[in-house]
Amino acid sequence: MKTSIIAIALAATALASVDALKCEKYASGSLASWEEVNLENGHVQHYAMKDGKLAKSQKGEEFDFYACEAPAKFHKNLKANRDHGAEKAGVIKTKDGKKCLTNSFIRVRDPSTDDKYHTGYKQVPENVEKKVTLEDCAENGMDLRKQWFAIPSPLREGCSSRLLQMGYECDEPLQLTYGTMGVAFDTEGGQGTSLKNPDDYRNSYSFFVTEKVDASCVYMNP
Repeated sequence: MKTSIIAIALAATALASVDALKCEKYASGSLASWEEVNLENGHVQHYAMKDGKLAKSQKGEEFDFYACEAPAKFHKNLKANRDHGAEKAGVIKTKDGKKCLTNSFIRVRDPSTDDKYHTGYKQVPENVEKKVTLEDCAENGMDLRKQWFAIPSPLREGCSSRLLQMGYECDEPLQLTYGTMGVAFDTEGGQGTSLKNPDDYRNSYSFFVTEKVDASCVYMNP
């Protein structure tokens, strides 16, 4: 009986080892977005946790980005080549390492909504408050897809890296943005807009802030 219990315990440990993410700390930084209306009047918007979810802030809150070996189907770390720069993929943890930044939804491929000019996606879960919270760190599955982020190489030296929420390779990359619905990683305009002129539009470009954030970090020729 004792031998059986030990065997079961060893099997459970082995399973946990297989499922556990292999990660290492890559960088410390805060979250921000470069905001523009009609491609003008650019400014930096910082974010921090408030009342249990991410909110606009005057000063950013620091987190740690962990680069991880990607499970099957997840967006992977990329080495630089002639077509693109290096890119890290993984999770964003609190400074104590106990919680992970979690978007409340992802956007998955939906071929039924494809058209001539656009690749179709749909929100999953569909009916959920759009927000970013701190949750227990997942090891796989849907929970991890909502916690998985990518940091491409900075556009130029001295700039911070862009930040995208992107679980599976086929999921739609989402940027941190805000609007009348709150703050979340979402599509352009997905959080609603408070712009008074219906012809105006706002662009959001999210960053993991380790150095400067300005127009030169967004555009090759600002």
